[in-house]
This record gives sequence, C-alpha cells and structure tokens, in this order.
Amino acid sequence: MRVLLGALVSALLLAGWATTGSAQNGLERFEKELKPQLELEKFTYKSGRPLGSSGFELEGVEAVVPANAATGDKASTVKIDKVTVQELDFDRLKKDSKDDLAPRFAKLKLEGMTGDDEMFTALEPYGVPKVPVDITFDYLLDPAAKVLTVNTLEVSLRGQAKLALTLVMDGISDKTDMDTAKDEGRIRTASFTFDDKELLAKLVPALAKEEGLKPQELVGTALDAIAGFAQLQSGETLRALDAVSSFLADWQAPKGPLALGLKPAKTAGLDDLDKIMVPNALSTIFGFTATYPAARAGAAKAGSKGK
Repeated sequence: MRVLLGALVSALLLAGWATTGSAQNGLERFEKELKPQLELEKFTYKSGRPLGSSGFELEGVEAVVPANAATGDKASTVKIDKVTVQELDFDRLKKDSKDDLAPRFAKLKLEGMTGDDEMFTALEPYGVPKVPVDITFDYLLDPAAKVLTVNTLEVSLRGQAKLALTLVMDGISDKTDMDTAKDEGRIRTASFTFDDKELLAKLVPALAKEEGLKPQELVGTALDAIAGFAQLQSGETLRALDAVSSFLADWQAPKGPLALGLKPAKTAGLDDLDKIMVPNALSTIFGFTATYPAARAGAAKAGSKGK
C-alpha cells in the first residue's frame, strides 16, 4: 500500500512540476519557467515534445530528490520511462497562484516509474519484487457546482496487480481540504477494480506468517467475517458478497478482476455508515455491487467452509 500511495504522490508532484507561466506551448512553460525552480539535485530527460498549450511529453526522465526525512536522510532517484501530460490547470499551479485553491483539472500518465527509496521497496520484505509502476490520473473539479469527478485513477504494478478507481463526489470545491472532504463529501457514484495477477499470492503468505498463521487461516478469518455479515442478507446484496468471497477464496490464482461499485439511492457520506448493518442496506441504500467472473452462489454464507 505504501508503494501505491508513494507512487500516487510522485504522480501528483510531477503534475506540479508541469506548471507555471504562459509560454507558447506546454513544453516551453515547463522548460523556461518551471524547471529552474525545481528543488531537485538533478532533473533531466532524454527527449520532449509539446502537447498543445497546456501539455507535454517527456521520455527518459530522471530526478534526484535531495536528502530529507521522507527519503531516510539520503538522496533518492526516481526514473520514469515516459511522462505524458495532456491537460493541466497551469493557472492554479503557477508560482503566483493562490495556495488555497486546488487545481481544477489534470490528465496525465506516468509509465515505467522506478525509484531507490523505501516507497518503491516497501513490499520487498513480503516477497513482492520491485517492479515499474504505471499511473494514470484524470480528474475534473467544478468549484461552482462543488463536484469532483475522477474519470480515472489507475495504478499498475507491472506483472503483479492493477487497481483502478472512478468517482463522482458532491460537496468538494477548490477550497476543500481533506478533513472537510471527509465531513462534507457525498458520493454519487464510485467504482473500484482490483485485477490481481501475482500480488495476493505473495502478500497473503507473508502477512499470515507475521500473524503466526497459515495462509488459509488468514483468508479463512476474512471469509468467516463476511459469512457472519451475510447471514441476514439476500438478493443483490448476497450476490455481491458471493463475488467478494469467491475472489478471496481464489487468492492464490484469481480467475479475473474483482469489480466493486457504489451508486447510492441519494448520495452517501461517512455519516451513513451506521446504516450498513441494516439487512440489504448495502444494495438498497448504498447501491453496492460486486462482480467476479468465477463468483460462486452461496460462497458468502459458507465462509471458510466453502473454500
């Protein structure tokens, strides 16, 4: 998880680098007005080209971040095969813009990102190799309507797993901070897809060992927790839980992605979580769905006995 979060932070930082000024094209904005201000020991790229007035493409990027507490008090290097910034809110990100106003849009992609600090190696103790990370991020914030639309947030650990999120949330403006978002944000729709290749097969045994358990015991605990919740459920809620339990039971070799969805009857926020224990509220109130190609009817109520 720290690797994924670290990769996302790097993506957002890189988006920040792609800002400032009003030059003839996006690459000139970056090169003439931003690059000299980067607080890096080194920033180079092998080739670059503009993508209109607010975008650019760089290949062979290498950035050396100075030593600091976040990097273990030593310089760290991040390499990215290709950076594509198609759209970016330059006006909100340039140096003289208001710090309290968030960028209203961004559409970028990072391909083949690697690094030598701990955020890229955090999963190695669990048997997960350090692999290139790909990130796609595309969002739009409408300050007047207070609507945040995340069209795509995709993080891929090559050969291990891919996670993808989409989201439409009310109550989010360009002045909203994280704490306010938790209190005032209301989900209209959301989807999350976990396409696992080898990640769970490596993580589960390592995590089980930390807890002094066998892998099947750890998974069984999760399945039995779902089974306890599933006893009072029926219809669409139970079918969704069957998909989740089937996916977990197949942790060694999943037979396709697990896709989760939320589409509340109205909207939903953190203050609605107290309704989750109401029978079938997952589907009737929260509009929860889950699909998995190898979903097995009855898997949720069976728990660990159904594996």
